[in-house]
Amino acid sequence: MKTLFLKVFTVCSLFFCSFTPAGADEKGDLELLRSAYSGAFEIIPNGIRFPDGTVIVYSDGVPKDFNALLERPDLGDMLSLSYPSGEQKNPPPLNFDPGRFRPDAFFRALYGKDEAEVRSHLRRIQWMPSLNGPWLLVTTRFGVDKKLEAVIAGLERLGPEYRQYLLPPGGTFNYRPVAGTSRLSPHSYGIAVDIAVARSHYWQWEAGGAAVYKNSIPYAIVEIFEKHGFIWGGKWYHFDTMHFEYRPELLFKAARIPD
Repeated sequence: MKTLFLKVFTVCSLFFCSFTPAGADEKGDLELLRSAYSGAFEIIPNGIRFPDGTVIVYSDGVPKDFNALLERPDLGDMLSLSYPSGEQKNPPPLNFDPGRFRPDAFFRALYGKDEAEVRSHLRRIQWMPSLNGPWLLVTTRFGVDKKLEAVIAGLERLGPEYRQYLLPPGGTFNYRPVAGTSRLSPHSYGIAVDIAVARSHYWQWEAGGAAVYKNSIPYAIVEIFEKHGFIWGGKWYHFDTMHFEYRPELLFKAARIPD
């Protein structure tokens, strides 16, 4: 099923079409979101409603090309690509970026409508404390800070050969747009962490912005992050191998969809 969907996705990425599969499971997807962010909202027809009245639709019914999916995704678009399990052994298919379709209103409702509100939920935690790593700001919403502490504990159990990929970290909270866009970065919500930049690869650093896949981050590191709800930008066609962000809904859905 995944193989067929990826083929359809590659064709769609070249034309003007929606990426939400025709058989999208609205009820299942919304229940999955409710499980990932317990108590945050209620499910309503074609969407969810937060306590302050904010409504986010599951499907806006608008066909979208890849750029529109980045700029104006709905919840169905956000969940339309299955995040791959296991080690990334081959370059991702064209425009296959599970996790990059982020409905801005959804993340604002979860983590804070503006910088001041996001900051009110932040907590300082130490990165790699056994190595005297720096202190980072992480949101406490949905226990993201605790999840990252569990990640750090796992990383500290790795051998010394992994330290070059972990120190110094590239940072966590930074209220800013994604480079070259007006869309807020997940770093704006305190849910993302970048590991050692010097050992990482990013598609926009390539000559002419060509997304020729490169990665040097060991899967042992990725596996620890994924275990605690963080997805990895190294599984994107537009790769960002330093980048991890807390997106439990994508990992929940990956576990639900059989290979």
